[in-house]
Amino acid sequence: MAARSSLDPTGSVLSLDESSGISDREGFSSAEQDNYSNRKPEDQTRNSSDSEEEDGVVAKNPLPDVPPGCGPPTIPLNVLLDFSIQHVYHEITVLAELMQRKTSDQGEQERKMSLVHFAHATRSQFLKLVALVKWIRVSKRMDVCYSIDYLLDLQSQYFIDTADRLVAMTRGDLELARLPEYHIAPAIDVLVLGTYNRMPSKIKEAFIPPAKITPREQKQVCARLNQLIETRLSRLSSGIPPNYKEIHVANGIATLLVPGEFEIKITLLGETEETKWSLLNIKILVEDYELGMGLPLVHNLQLNQIHGVLQSRMNVAVNPVKEAFFNLHSFCVSLQLDVLYCQTSRMAAGRLRENIVIEKYNPKERILVVGYWVKRSKNKRLTVGQVKIDAQYRVQIYEDKDDKLGGLKVRHFPHAPRLGTIDCASGMLSMDRMLSETFAVRCSERLMRLRRILEAAEPLLEVRMTGSNVPTLSLSLLPDTSSNEEMLTVSVNSFCGKVICNINVLNSENEDLVAFAKALYSSRCSGQTIRDYLQKLRTSLVIERYRRSVAALPVREIKETELLPFVKVMLREAPKQRIILQYTRSENYYLIVGFISEGEDVVTTKLQLLECDDERAQFIPLDNDTEVFQTAVADAVEQGTMRFKICDDRISLIEECSREQRLSFAIITVEDRITYMYLATELQKKGVGVELRRDDAHVPGGLALHITDVKTVVPFDAAEFFKCCVRSCLRIDNRTRHTFQFEMCFENIPLVRDVPHGLAHRREGDKDTTWVQEISQVNQMTPEKLVEGIIHRLMRYLYMYKVVHQFSLAYEQYFKQWCNVEVYTFHKLVVSYGENRDMLMVLAFNVKSQNPGSTEDYFLMNFGQTMPHSQFNTPEVDWLKKPRYNPHAMMSQLLRDELKKNNDLIYIMHYLCETIRPFMVIGKFGRIRFQSQKSLSQLIGPEVFFPYRLKYHLAVLDLTTLRLMRGNVILEIKMLEGQKVAVRDVSRYRARCAGLYQLFSNIGPGTTEIMCEELEIPESDNKINAGPTMWKPEQFMDAVDVPHEDDPRMKITSLPILMTHDTIIKACDFQEIDGHVTCPLDEYLYSISYLQRALLTLERMSPRAQQGPANNLFIEWDGTNATAMVYYKIFLCPEAMTLKIHIEYDEGTNSEATPQNLTALSTYFEKVVFRCGDEYALQSYVLMTRVTSFGATASIANLMNAQMVRREKTGFIVYLRRKKKKKKMSNE
Repeated sequence: MAARSSLDPTGSVLSLDESSGISDREGFSSAEQDNYSNRKPEDQTRNSSDSEEEDGVVAKNPLPDVPPGCGPPTIPLNVLLDFSIQHVYHEITVLAELMQRKTSDQGEQERKMSLVHFAHATRSQFLKLVALVKWIRVSKRMDVCYSIDYLLDLQSQYFIDTADRLVAMTRGDLELARLPEYHIAPAIDVLVLGTYNRMPSKIKEAFIPPAKITPREQKQVCARLNQLIETRLSRLSSGIPPNYKEIHVANGIATLLVPGEFEIKITLLGETEETKWSLLNIKILVEDYELGMGLPLVHNLQLNQIHGVLQSRMNVAVNPVKEAFFNLHSFCVSLQLDVLYCQTSRMAAGRLRENIVIEKYNPKERILVVGYWVKRSKNKRLTVGQVKIDAQYRVQIYEDKDDKLGGLKVRHFPHAPRLGTIDCASGMLSMDRMLSETFAVRCSERLMRLRRILEAAEPLLEVRMTGSNVPTLSLSLLPDTSSNEEMLTVSVNSFCGKVICNINVLNSENEDLVAFAKALYSSRCSGQTIRDYLQKLRTSLVIERYRRSVAALPVREIKETELLPFVKVMLREAPKQRIILQYTRSENYYLIVGFISEGEDVVTTKLQLLECDDERAQFIPLDNDTEVFQTAVADAVEQGTMRFKICDDRISLIEECSREQRLSFAIITVEDRITYMYLATELQKKGVGVELRRDDAHVPGGLALHITDVKTVVPFDAAEFFKCCVRSCLRIDNRTRHTFQFEMCFENIPLVRDVPHGLAHRREGDKDTTWVQEISQVNQMTPEKLVEGIIHRLMRYLYMYKVVHQFSLAYEQYFKQWCNVEVYTFHKLVVSYGENRDMLMVLAFNVKSQNPGSTEDYFLMNFGQTMPHSQFNTPEVDWLKKPRYNPHAMMSQLLRDELKKNNDLIYIMHYLCETIRPFMVIGKFGRIRFQSQKSLSQLIGPEVFFPYRLKYHLAVLDLTTLRLMRGNVILEIKMLEGQKVAVRDVSRYRARCAGLYQLFSNIGPGTTEIMCEELEIPESDNKINAGPTMWKPEQFMDAVDVPHEDDPRMKITSLPILMTHDTIIKACDFQEIDGHVTCPLDEYLYSISYLQRALLTLERMSPRAQQGPANNLFIEWDGTNATAMVYYKIFLCPEAMTLKIHIEYDEGTNSEATPQNLTALSTYFEKVVFRCGDEYALQSYVLMTRVTSFGATASIANLMNAQMVRREKTGFIVYLRRKKKKKKMSNE
């Protein structure tokens, strides 16, 4: 219960609990005090009491105050009101949205009803709130209940704590403080009754004497009784039945046992002759584990009655032992017969209810007759619904009246050896086991009789007895039967005796099998009937062979019920015994395989092809030469005859019965003819001349569709192609999967493989060859698509032959020394070229270019690489050491366009062979190499996200013109005839490469010259070929581009520079120099780019940086900001064509600026700072060389020399240390 507190006059607090609901702790505002006098007397009384409490006059409450957190939970009234208002607002919002969708009359009525429901629900909710507020005013009366509830809970907790403490003391502290147990019961008897009823056992032993006979005397008495019993039994031995298998005397008791029937115990109670035998116990040994689960079959009350009757008869009998036997033996035999009857009744009503019948059961006569293998038949003499039951065999279980000592006996009708019997001696009777043994013998008997009948009907038929657990007869119907699946198995159902015939490959419900089994089961089965059924089964077996042989073929068997009505009408002409096969690829064609019996032992197979088109069906003769493209297939589909009888003047049985391969051949042949018919029709529609010829009629695929005329589909004269083409045909290969083989046989091939001799994995080509190309995915193609693919392949061969034939004329005379033919397969040409024959050109025709409106290229030309021919037979291969790249891949599209325009492969190969050497080295500039711009971007502006850019851009303008770009420098390289190359500066706005002619002149002095005439600049749609477009002319760095007027070697010219291939190769050949991979042209362009970035770096260091007088490309800068005595000059050396630096100190300002130290500083710049390419490195170099105080220049020079000559894995630690006498930099 919440603690009492002064309340806010503007609000209230509500407390909720399960017992009292909501309590009021509300203050009154000044507006409510005006109505105070109008309240009811009880309210005034309550208010007066409240006012008294406020004045301090408070009556003492005997109940404890409820501490905070122990009372019921509370909720503010304003929260409750806010929740109600929000709920009403949500409901009215949803109602407004839903009412807009109801516009019909019925919707108008629903809108009104919704408004009424909403108003009613809202009014009810706020009425509850009003009632709650009114109830709050009197809810303070419930505070007493909260105090009472808290007091009761407190007392309950005290009781619980006390009980827990007492239990803990009992189990812990008081465990060892218990008193010993006293004799409470005698004490209570003495105190209450005044007597002592419980006496010690010593008193009993004192007043009650022990037994009068000792154990020794007991043994003597038992021995005497055993002697008397044995004597009396010996006197009766002549009359004791031999059924007593065990007679045991011990402890004065004689035990007599008849196995499987009973066991009795008898004794004598005296030594006189008049003492009668006393029957002590009877035990019945007859048991039933099948129904009674081994429980006693005779109740104890029945045994007591038998015990009394038998004792009375033994008392008056001359031979009591014999009398007991005959009485109990008669009872046990009757009990055994009753057990067998119950078991038989259970089986007749259960799993053998249709197969056995109890014909007679007479307990008095003690006879049970059971008939098995029942035949049920109907007779006109019987009433409706009655069935005549005749048992084929019977078994009789009875007691022989002449043999009183014998038990139950079994007699079978008819008699047979080794039939089932009953073991009465064991006591465990089982009718099921006896019938099972009998059924097994009867099945063997019937099978032997059937064997004699079959052998008599057909003497040459081999009938074997098989089966170990279940005997069966196995018959080989066909001479070539080798597997058990085709063997006829004859067995007998052991439950009902019916004959079962089975062939694994045939359906178990086959009509002939079922009829043959019924014929063998019936008693009227003649030899002719058996021979007829065997003939039918042989025919069915061969038909099944045919059916299984076509399972893997592209056909499926169709049932006649699945056919359309007009198709069924056509089948009336077909044989009744037939198989209907539908081609999966041509579903409107059906092959009907009919079987016609001709004579006694001959069956002829007939094939018919049925064509279904819309609602019309017709048979296509297979032996007519004019129906199926003028080629007879009668010799392929004729099946001849099947004979199942050996005759001297006829073919052997094995040859006649194994015909499934011939059927498969016929199905495939017919399907090939159908497919060829479709293809020929489609090809003729396209204008392609075809002719169906037979290359080999004895194997599937012997037919071929030859192409004879393509003039209407080829846009040019193809006479030369067909002059070399011996054969062009289409074959079907359906051995493993259905594919088409497009075969082209050529003689005098224009190009053959002519790679160098001696290669282990290659051989010289031949002028005559046959090329076969497979057309895959035939199952997903329509005939139209397939024909289109054939035409496309033919067009590919024709176009390729056209260009290859022209090239072959010049190849033998000229190109053979510059390239080699790797392979020519009519649809693809692969040529290797280059000095080492390690560059490949792959040429193929693009069939997509022949589609109407297509913009595809005629030829697909790709370039690749291979291993040099000189390394094929050598163990050392430098493939990974020297990666190869075919530079002609850059202009593959231009080469395709050229070949499409002129169809001249001679020009293409001449171009490839002439330009491969210079392009090999020039193409290395096109490899991806990045240059870091991070330091420069940090110096001149904000840092970029990816501060890298490509060093070079190599662009192709046309087949003879390339442009190499680095920064704002653009060089144009043009291939000329006579193994000449022209290079000129085509930088944006004006030429910028000073000393470019000097660079190539240094490499090739006698072969380099400046051309007097300008070369035409080819047009290009690629904007990047003209250099960066984001720079304006005034933004180019003119300070580093001013030519030297005194040195003509460094002049700037835009005229082409003519040179040989050897010169450009030396200028662009990348080699590893001082750990850097570079070439002369790369070194020159890098130096120009470095000068531009060095100027920006020095400008950021000092605004006084300026260019020197008109000189070579250089930067001149003084260090006046720091010392005003150091001058730097960075320039491009005309001899070495690389950057060098010249440092000059004012005279008298640096005593350590000796020529040796200045040389070290310059060399360090060339080998380290310049090669590093980092702007911060240049800035650090300048700042470091400006330190001249205290002889620092000499120390810095020593450090630079040590770094340039340092060995690997050598570390340096550099620090500054000040000495008293001499201050210098030292290194350790």
